[in-house]
Formats: sequence, structure tokens, C-alpha cells
Amino acid sequence: MAADASKYGITQPLDEAPPHDGDEDSSAALVTVLKALGVYESQEGSRRRASLIDDVAAECQHWCREEWLLQGNDHDSSPRCELRTFGSVKLDVHTPDADIDLVLVAPRHCTRTAFFDRLAKRLENREDVGEGRVMPVRDAYTPVLKFRMSTTDVDLLFAPLDLEKLPEPLDIMDDSLMNGLDDVSVRSLNGARVAEYLLDLVPDQSVFRVALRAIKKWARCKGLYSNVLGLLGGINCAILVAFVCQKYPLKDPAVVLEKFFRIMEVWEWPNPIMLRQPSADDARAWNPRLNPRDRAHLAPIVTPAHPSMNSSYNIGAPQLRAIKEELTLGRSETRRIQKLAHSETRTPKQLQRAWRRFFRPSDFFEAHRHYVQVDVSADSDDALRRWTAWCESRLRQFVVALDLETPARVHATPLENTNGARKTRSFFVGLVFRTDKEGVKFKVDLTPQVREFSARVNCWTLRTEGMDLCLRHTSRDDLPLEVRTVYDSSSDEEEEVQVDPESERPQPEDPPPAQPERKQLSYADMLRRKGLPVKRVATT
Repeated sequence: MAADASKYGITQPLDEAPPHDGDEDSSAALVTVLKALGVYESQEGSRRRASLIDDVAAECQHWCREEWLLQGNDHDSSPRCELRTFGSVKLDVHTPDADIDLVLVAPRHCTRTAFFDRLAKRLENREDVGEGRVMPVRDAYTPVLKFRMSTTDVDLLFAPLDLEKLPEPLDIMDDSLMNGLDDVSVRSLNGARVAEYLLDLVPDQSVFRVALRAIKKWARCKGLYSNVLGLLGGINCAILVAFVCQKYPLKDPAVVLEKFFRIMEVWEWPNPIMLRQPSADDARAWNPRLNPRDRAHLAPIVTPAHPSMNSSYNIGAPQLRAIKEELTLGRSETRRIQKLAHSETRTPKQLQRAWRRFFRPSDFFEAHRHYVQVDVSADSDDALRRWTAWCESRLRQFVVALDLETPARVHATPLENTNGARKTRSFFVGLVFRTDKEGVKFKVDLTPQVREFSARVNCWTLRTEGMDLCLRHTSRDDLPLEVRTVYDSSSDEEEEVQVDPESERPQPEDPPPAQPERKQLSYADMLRRKGLPVKRVATT
């Protein structure tokens, strides 16, 4: 069925032609490789996850009722609350070990104080949670209850509506529900609203899901998957993939991936990525024309729910540089896979080998001669989890500070070690030392940045004995063996496919000047400005 182009996106699709037979073969090979990489959850795992969500919902209903009675209200008229999923679970792109993102929507008699106190205690009383394993993060940008139920991590947000009772059914897409809410509640509720919008704004949800699973796996393999570190988070990946799906509404997942890298490699940041026109009548919405803070964002990826927000506000210069480097490499890989898919001599095994090659880990641990190794350690798994979350939230600014002295890149996947009773997670920041015209390296002293980072981390009020932080310089030769991945080149052999050199022409690496009004510049306009051909294909 042809997609209704007028429904999706701000501008018209770039290509509405049906897929090529080779594209279907390539997509089938992609799914086979993704399953082999373990990104799909089993049916039994899905059932356990659904049961866990039901258990959390039941606890929330009991708590909502208790709060009603504590305030002296009538026993028979207790209002209800609702639990909504969002994130990867709602989009149905979660991995077997993924955490569960939930938001509790409640009537006004349920307060945030009671949520963090009495509901947290109620959850702790469960045998599958346990005392001391619920971590209230009250002062976060979006306050959250973090806990582990059985073996699954749960992030529970809270959004009390300015209503005595929730309507039945509750339509969270109704913008009037946002009336009277504080900013924290708006952000919490918008987690679920954004997920609903994403599914509604893509032409084919099944294509979107496969492509999104692939991009998230690619980002993990390249050490780019971490919103906390200022890299790509799940919501960033979802909006970017949805944007490409809007431009190519009839294409298979393999083509969407190739177009993803083609578009994102040449995208002129800070032009924003938007899935729909944002509302201009809400002062809380992302608006660089009115808000100087929004104007400073380097790579805006704007959420579709009202009020719109920049989901990538914490991307800094070194993080954006790392993302763009991997996008360039990904463009080359996917271009060659597409050439192979359109070859008459292609075979399923060749396509699978090509996709496996696409998902190889990055050469981060071979690309630098010098690294800063950040060791975060604690005496228990639970303490390490809490301590790592705090340290990681400060590591982004540390990388930006290092980058002012010498180009730096952080790898988002920590190395985990256990030494006796001590548990350790290690993060690595790659360094590139600048040289003068004669090739002589400048002397760099990173002591001030290290001291400032250590001071910021160690001042955490919830830090307990045994939570330690250690930073040290590590050369490439001294890296732990666990991170020195060695590839068997024979496993990646594939039929060589000739690629048009013009199509592989490198693009300028420096970001273009900021556009004064920060309107979304069309992809076609970006290509024209770079002197590249623009081809629009329509259904005949």
C-alpha cells in the first residue's frame, strides 16, 4: 500500500518508488544478522517483561489508593492511576537485557514527595526488589525512581495531572492534559507521548523497527551509544531513523539504512532534525530564535510531542566530531552493501557477511596512542551501579574540558572487571596531541581538567565508603587485553563490488555556519549547496 506522503514529515518524500528485489534480499540478510547478534528478545523473555510491568502497575494502583485514603477521602471513590511504557519497550525494539522505561500518570492527590517516599518504600518491600535497591533520583533533570526487579532494571517517572480523576480512556496525546503541569511533569509525560508520536509519524512501523534496531546496534558497536556521555541515545536514534523513513516511505530496512548514512553524513548541523512542525505558542518549547540556550545547541534532534524539546542538547563538539567520523565510515559500508545487493551474482551468505562487517566494533582502541583510563570501583554490584551512574553523568563535561586542550573522544562501552570483592568499570578517553607546522607536538598539561573532574565526582552527597575513582594515563600498548579486539580478516571476506568513485567523494568535515532562524533546511537543499546531484523519484 502506498504511503500518504502528506502525512509524514515537514517536506515531501525524496523517493516513493517501490523497493528493488535485491533490497528485499539485503533486508532479509540484515534481520538474520541482527538475530544472530542477539538484539531480539525471545517470546518467553517478552512474557516475563510483560508480567513485571503488570506487577509494577499493581503496586502503583495500591499506592494511589492508599494516598487517597490517607487524605481522608471516601473509601469507595478512590481514583485510579495508569502506567505507560515508553522508550525501546514501547517502540518494540528492546534487547533482551534492556531496562524498562515507565511513567506513572496519576491524579492530583498523588504528590511527587509521596512518590519518592512511600511508593519507593512499597517497592522495596517486594522480595524481587529488596531493601536498599530502590534509588530515588530526585534532583535529576527528569526525576526518576531507579530499581531492579528480579533481573531487570526499571526507570519509573512520575506525572501527576491537574485532575481529580483520570478520564477513561486516558488519551495522553491530548495536549490539554499539559495544562497546569510543571516542567518536570511535562518532561516525564512527554516520554510516553514522544513514543506514541514516533509510531504514528512513520509510514511503515515494521521497517522503522528493523532499521532502528540496526542503528542502535551500530551505535553500540562503534562506542557511540550513550545519551549521558553526550553521544547518541535511544530517543536520538529513533527520531533520526523516523526522519529517514519519512523521506523514503516505501523502502525496505536495508535501503533506509543506506539513506540514513547518506543523509546524516552531509547534514548541515545545527539545522534541526524535526518530524513535524513544532508549536510556536508555548514558551517551554525548543526555540533558538527566542532562547539563547537553545541557540547554542550543536546538533538539535527535536522531539515531536508538544512542547517540543531538543533530545540531543548535551552533544558537545568532541562527541559530534566522533559521530560524524563514524557516519562517514558507515556511509561507505552501506553504499557497498547496496551495490552488492543490486548485483546479479549476489548470494544470501555474501549479504550476511557484508552486514556482519558493518557491525564490527570500531577501531577506537587502535586509533589512538594515548588514553585517559577512568576506573570507577565499589564493593558491591548495587553500589557500583549507583556510583557509575553518577560518575558517568559527569564524564561528558570532562571530555569537553579535555577537548579544549587536545582533541578527545570517549568510548561509551565500559570495561567491567571483578578483582576479589571489588567491582570496577573502566571508561576510556582517546587523546590526539596537536603538533606545530614542523610536526613537533605541543606540550599539554591535563592536570587541571583531571582535578576538576575528580572534585566534581567525589563531592557526591550519596557517596559511601568503598566508592572510588581513579584516573590514569594509558598508552595503546598498555590497554587491557579485553579491549584489544583482534579480527579474523577471513571471516569478513566478501565479493568485491565496484563503487562509483564520484558517489564516494568525501564531504567537508567542518560543520557549516549556524542558520540565523534555524529552520529545517531540506536535505535536497543541502546537497545542492555542496554541489551534489539531486534526484527525486516518484511512483509512476
